[in-house]
Amino acid sequence: MRSIERYELRTLIGQGSMGQVWQSWDTQLKRPAAVKIINPERLVEQSNSISPEVVAARFCREAELGARFTHPGLPTLYDAQLNGSPNDLYMVWELIVGQNLAQILAAEGGRLPINRALSCATQIADTLACIHEDPVIHRDLKPSNVMITEAWRAKLLDFGVAAVYGSDYPRLTQDGQILGTVAYMAPEQFADRSLILPQTDLYALGCLLYEMLTGQPPFTGDPASVMDAHRTRTPTPARELRPDIPPDVDDLLLSLLAKDTADRPASAHQIAERLAPHTTLPPPAQLSADNAGGQADDSATIPAAAAHLPVTIRIVQAQALFDAGHFGEALPVYSTLCAELAAADGSARQAAACRAQAAFCHLRLGNLQQALTEYTALVAELSQNTPPEDHLLLEVRSRVGLLQAASNRPEEALATFAGVYSLLTKHLGHDNPLTTEVRTVFNRLNRLGGGFPRPTPAPVQQSAI
Repeated sequence: MRSIERYELRTLIGQGSMGQVWQSWDTQLKRPAAVKIINPERLVEQSNSISPEVVAARFCREAELGARFTHPGLPTLYDAQLNGSPNDLYMVWELIVGQNLAQILAAEGGRLPINRALSCATQIADTLACIHEDPVIHRDLKPSNVMITEAWRAKLLDFGVAAVYGSDYPRLTQDGQILGTVAYMAPEQFADRSLILPQTDLYALGCLLYEMLTGQPPFTGDPASVMDAHRTRTPTPARELRPDIPPDVDDLLLSLLAKDTADRPASAHQIAERLAPHTTLPPPAQLSADNAGGQADDSATIPAAAAHLPVTIRIVQAQALFDAGHFGEALPVYSTLCAELAAADGSARQAAACRAQAAFCHLRLGNLQQALTEYTALVAELSQNTPPEDHLLLEVRSRVGLLQAASNRPEEALATFAGVYSLLTKHLGHDNPLTTEVRTVFNRLNRLGGGFPRPTPAPVQQSAI
């Protein structure tokens, strides 16, 4: 019997392209566990384009995210070894006794009783609401990543391809690389460098609920036709396939499967609330990042003591939260700072910078319209007394264009990009991340495939945004 340190690996219970999960025994604490290890041989067979270093980085990120959250819908991480070669890495998780949703659907003939399906979807939505507060985007919600216990509790598994933001979490996805499972992927996941938002997971939840209720995902066929359908086709209403589905659930499904992120529900918490009356579960607790309108409550999470700290200290605190990707926590701090700095003499620049950071928090939390409104107002104010090449103004103008593109307003985005792109290349540099992001979206909107010539490099001072 193979062992890793104090863990005996007894039975292989799961295997994917990147790793294996073993039913194991902790010889020290005398308890069962699930040990996940990297499977290099399987990786080589699956794809030679992904380096072992990237696989190891994703593995480590999954463990870090596992330790980040405590929620009934997530398994508990007991232990991990994240140093050494890929063969040395492992994670030790709570062993979930049950079956994954794919196995249950197969045993049930493809679909579930309506009350079971809605109960499962409510629990998943409540779990997504927890991770989206950070925000972390799962990106691979599908039946095999949902475990169902004997008590019919749903546990969300596998953060291996999750999108997580902050300077501590570098980008691990190559340009043009598609991560996820095609049958459950949102349209924006097929666009290079598109915004991945909490609403991306909500689309996948819609696909999952549709399958639980009807016996099939919204779109079927070969991968290319399914990808095209996600982008262009409206699925058959679920009630046409199963007339006993409640009308309000059918309406919710259609909103979850909307092509544009702005047309989907504002948060997973809203979905859980809408489904709760159809289940025997208690209504989910209100989360601090959502109020009745789906926007962040800017004062809900500010500790009373923190509000009395000097502004300079709170700016550093907010920046630390922002850099770590904790946008739900950073937003109320920035919002309070904006109001204080706007009323103080000589603090206009600091106030503008905090407003830009707050708008970016809204963006990452999926509040696209709120972010666009904030950025647009800030552009109007900065343009009155700030030179066009100012780095903050360049960033804010660029964010306006990117949000216009994400909100399906291509003509407005093209006009914004046309006015800002040459300034970005001149004053931030051709290879600056923001310049690159604008160029990628601009070219995608124009379908030029690289219509901007590379300028001759100039000795311009680079500055981080």
